[in-house]
Amino acid sequence: MRPETQFDQLNEKYVNAAADLIMSAYIEEKTAIPFLPYKDEHLYFLRKLITNLFNNGTGIVAVRNEELIGFIAGFEVGELFGKCKGIYSPLYGHGGKKECRSMIYQELYMHVAEKWVRNACFTHALTFFAHDTETIDLWFWQGFGLRCVDSICESKNIPGNNPSPENNSSPENNPSPENNPSPENNLSNIIIKKVNELDIPALTNIHRQHNMYYRNSPIFMPRINEDPFQNLTDWLKKANHHLWAAYQDEKPLGYIKIQPDAETFVSEHKDIMNITGAYVLESERKAGTGTMLLGAVQEWLLKNGYTLCGVDFESINITGSRFWNKHFIPYAYSMVRRIDERIST
Repeated sequence: MRPETQFDQLNEKYVNAAADLIMSAYIEEKTAIPFLPYKDEHLYFLRKLITNLFNNGTGIVAVRNEELIGFIAGFEVGELFGKCKGIYSPLYGHGGKKECRSMIYQELYMHVAEKWVRNACFTHALTFFAHDTETIDLWFWQGFGLRCVDSICESKNIPGNNPSPENNSSPENNPSPENNPSPENNLSNIIIKKVNELDIPALTNIHRQHNMYYRNSPIFMPRINEDPFQNLTDWLKKANHHLWAAYQDEKPLGYIKIQPDAETFVSEHKDIMNITGAYVLESERKAGTGTMLLGAVQEWLLKNGYTLCGVDFESINITGSRFWNKHFIPYAYSMVRRIDERIST
């Protein structure tokens, strides 16, 4: 007779076991993407993240014979993809033993969703490993749909990339820098330059268009109006933040940004730099400009000892998805479920 599963509150005594479940799932993903980074410090880092989540988040654990077999927890967000409160469970916010993962997830979600909805949290979002097809199907059947993608690639020279000799290098959710490159376009007069603060005034219009891009169909993401000059200036002043721009006849065509951190615990690894913004003018997206910008970033990464490059983007950004999927492999998906708030009336 199988022991009964007990559901308990989050407690720090489960942190180590929870970290082991996440690391086990990560090793499974690493089997599909062998170049995913792995260091002994990963487990220590995970334990710190999970401790913070258990202390400040909301969720439950599943225990059988005093052994943790699964858990799900998330942070409450005041407005999540809309005006309603929601819960976000990050990549380290849930896990289950492989042999019973689907069943445990179903039971965990049934119990915890009741708790979340009772607290008026009607949007539920979670991130999980992309090659765990069983889990993908499970959450699909629970009413979740894909929203965001975290992808990775090894730093490499991009074939066909032809950045200008004037390239002096030593896109949160990103729209595509381009569609398919068109060979009839002349790239010889496009200059890729690593940007400093003096170059920012010329990029403010592109940065403003980048911000407005997300309002378009089918993305429909309202973005906060911001001062593009101040926003770019403040961003570039941060440690290890870098920006490249493409120019033709001194006119900016687009840009690409990288920084050492992004959306998942994987992106925090010391060998990774992450693309956190990229945009090319719509009229220039078939000219190969985006590939040139990405090539300049990859060249810089190789010269500076970064072996991996990450990017995250909205799956509903059709143009962006086409571009990033040419060069990167998804390792994590984020899915969202929106519950009809009238259930609480």
